Amino acid sequence: MDYSDNKKEVGGTQSIGRATEILRVIAASDGLGFGLGEIAERSGIERPTVHRILRRLTAESMLVQNPLTRNYHLGPLLYELGLAASSSVPAQQLCKEALQELSGITGDSAFLTVKSGYDVVCLDRAEGHFPIRVLNLGVGQRRPLGCGAGSIALLSTMSDEQVEKILLKNAALLAARAEPSINEFMQIIAQARTQGYATKDAPDLPVRSLSMPVRDAYGNGVCALSVSTLTVRVEQNHDKMVGALRRIAEALALKIRGSLIFKDV
Repeated sequence: MDYSDNKKEVGGTQSIGRATEILRVIAASDGLGFGLGEIAERSGIERPTVHRILRRLTAESMLVQNPLTRNYHLGPLLYELGLAASSSVPAQQLCKEALQELSGITGDSAFLTVKSGYDVVCLDRAEGHFPIRVLNLGVGQRRPLGCGAGSIALLSTMSDEQVEKILLKNAALLAARAEPSINEFMQIIAQARTQGYATKDAPDLPVRSLSMPVRDAYGNGVCALSVSTLTVRVEQNHDKMVGALRRIAEALALKIRGSLIFKDV
C-alpha cells in the first residue's frame, strides 16, 4: 500500500472541509463580508491556511474581495451552482406553495428555513398583503442555530443532548446577538415542544414571529415554516395564525414524505 496516497487523500479531504467551513462563515456575514482575520477567528482555522484557501476560492469565482474593505463575499459561481441545484429539489416547490398559502391567509411575511450544520438558512420567503411587511430575513441569509423562531422550531424536534451541543458550539455567536443563555434557551425550546410551535420577539422592534417545524415520518425536523409581523397583529390573530401554521405544516409534511427530503445544505 502506498501510504503517501493515503496522506494526499486525507489532506485533500481536509482542505475541502476547511473551504466549506470558510464559505459557511462568509455566508453568515449578512452580506457584509468578513476580512481574513475574522474569517480565521470564526472558522478556527489557522490564518495562513485561511489565506491560501481564500486566494484559491477567489480565483475560482466562488468568492470575491471588496478592494476597499478587503472583505470577502460569496462569488458568482456559487449563485450559478445554486441555480443548477434548485431544479433537483422537487420538495422546494411544495414549500413555495405552502409559503404562499400561509402569507395569503395571514396577510404577513412567511419564511422557509432549514438546518445547515450549526446554522439555519432562509431558503424562501413570501410577502403578505399587509401594508407593513416584515422582511427581517433574506433568502440565502444564514444565522447561527438558536437565532430566530425557525431555529427554535427546528431545535424543538431534537434531543436535549443535540440541542446542548449546538448551543455550546454557537454560544459566542448567540451572545454577540444578545440571545438568551443556554439555560434560558432550553426552557424556550421545552415550551416550543409543549406548544408545538415556537414564538420569538425581535429584540429591537415590535415584531413577533411564530414558527412550526415540518417533520418527516420519524419526527425529525425537515424545515420550518414561520410567519412574522407586528406584535400587535400576532396578539389579535394568534389563534388564526397558529391554526394556519399547523394545518399547512402538517399538509406539507405529508406531501414531501417520499419525495426528496431536505438535508443539511
